[in-house]
Amino acid sequence: MKRLSRLLFLPFCFLAILQPLAAIDREAFTITRYQLEAQVDRTAHVIAVNGKLTLRNDSNKPQKLVTLQVSSSLAWNAITLNDQPLEWLGDNYTSDIDHTGSLSEVIVTLPKEIAPASTVTLDVQYGGTITPDATRLTRTGIPAEVAVRNDWDHISNSFTAVRGLGYVVWYPVAIDAVSLSDGSAVFDAMARWKQRHERSEFAARILTPAAQQPLCIAVNGTGSTCGDKQTVGYSPPGGGTEESSNTLQLDGLGEMVPAFAIANYVELPRPTIAFTHLPEHTTEARDYALAAEANDPLLHDWLHEPHEPARVIELANPNANPWKNGAVLFTPLREASTPMLQLLLMPLQVASRLHSPHAWIQDGVERFLQVMAVEMRSGRRAALEYLDQYREPLIEAEKLSHPAAQAAGAMKASEADNTLLNTNDEVYLHGKGGFVMWMLRDMVGTTDMQRTLLAYRGGADKDPSYFQKLLQTNSKRDLEWFFDDWVYRDRGLPEFKVESVYTRPMLGEGSNFMVTVTIENRGRTGAEVPGLVQTPSGEKSVRIVVKAGQKGTGRLEVPVAPDKIVVNDGSVPEASTGNNVYDVPPPVR
Repeated sequence: MKRLSRLLFLPFCFLAILQPLAAIDREAFTITRYQLEAQVDRTAHVIAVNGKLTLRNDSNKPQKLVTLQVSSSLAWNAITLNDQPLEWLGDNYTSDIDHTGSLSEVIVTLPKEIAPASTVTLDVQYGGTITPDATRLTRTGIPAEVAVRNDWDHISNSFTAVRGLGYVVWYPVAIDAVSLSDGSAVFDAMARWKQRHERSEFAARILTPAAQQPLCIAVNGTGSTCGDKQTVGYSPPGGGTEESSNTLQLDGLGEMVPAFAIANYVELPRPTIAFTHLPEHTTEARDYALAAEANDPLLHDWLHEPHEPARVIELANPNANPWKNGAVLFTPLREASTPMLQLLLMPLQVASRLHSPHAWIQDGVERFLQVMAVEMRSGRRAALEYLDQYREPLIEAEKLSHPAAQAAGAMKASEADNTLLNTNDEVYLHGKGGFVMWMLRDMVGTTDMQRTLLAYRGGADKDPSYFQKLLQTNSKRDLEWFFDDWVYRDRGLPEFKVESVYTRPMLGEGSNFMVTVTIENRGRTGAEVPGLVQTPSGEKSVRIVVKAGQKGTGRLEVPVAPDKIVVNDGSVPEASTGNNVYDVPPPVR
């Protein structure tokens, strides 16, 4: 590991840059190709990285300054162009895209300006320690014991797990300062960066000493499985020890965040899912595998077969929060019931079968099939209770987007601000997205929804209305109004009121009763909502389309006069449910 030591202790090169820092365009360059080698010294908690970055000027004018950032726990050691050292100025830069709450930033002066659409390739060297750090969360008031469950990234001799952008910036990026205290600013900034780098190639060879025993370096890229634990005989100049290695390779950085874990892992492969786990947790891994296989019949009915198996990589910290990235899940293996494990693994298994360029479809279907699994096992009421977990957070989020004091004209101006098409808010993507998928299933029926998801192909989804048109073709229903209210615009939530109920006996002795229910929607978003007609002998329902600011009517024949009408069974998220119950007076014969 002599090369590692040399990388860490090269002097900083703080040279003056004449141009004012305020004029720096941190998004001028896109890193189109990463070619890195990362040496991990687990005993010292150290990572040392060197390699090449190919940058393209995506601005509309020539650029001579390049901004690069890594975690503040890492230090820049050298930046060269064609083996010639470049002038650069380095400093710490506050930003919550890293777990330390700060970045080590350099502003590099190139020998000459780079024209728009032209590229330049730089050689970089940097390194430092990665230890547990939840500074960005604790300074917002989150208790330390809660914060470390989320920011669990670290390098240690016993176990190593490191995620990239949004957790530990262990590979260079360039993003303007963002803070978790500023709403969704962090998520929005990272989403913009990922969109710009969607086609960027990423390759990082990761090495670590393996003198005692071969280790597995598990990664969320093409070098995914442990196999022979990638042990290689590695002899750097001056001699060296045997090392374990793996190459983390990604074709694009849009969906995937480069991440790796190092431990004495073993593998448990299954046809549609694979587990990389610690040897002492073989029993737990088998329990997870059984739970995953229990999801397969449902997934087979709704989605096409996976292109490659989903993967679970175990975290050694039993209190760590699971983290899913595409079809890879980093999680502790905990003892739990099969139904609970099924729900945990369902989004991962969906991600191995469905790839949508629209986050609301990806996250919405993952949530929707979780709810479907609950319905299949325990019935609709239990499914709605599970769906309800996002109702209150969604109501609060919509209140923030649409303050009550806001004028109607301003409301219209805000409708495009946080739609399902452009939001990065997980409450909207998982919560509202899940509700939308569930409401659509209720509207068009299970068969047509299944046919649509089985026919869906992310590669063909080039237009925001692709999914709508596919569903309309299968269901033969006009859904434009629904998608306009729930997906293409953000108009808040509906608010229903049982306006009136009219009950009349039908002709004939001992005949049934015809119930006419009128529902008013005081909200700005329409929906097809169930009206529950409750009688002493039981309950029946009628579905009523009630568009924004309008009234809708439904009729239903029941054997006994109703005594209560309830609009909405919880399947439609609603701003207020205060007017959802109507006590029906006895009918006049």
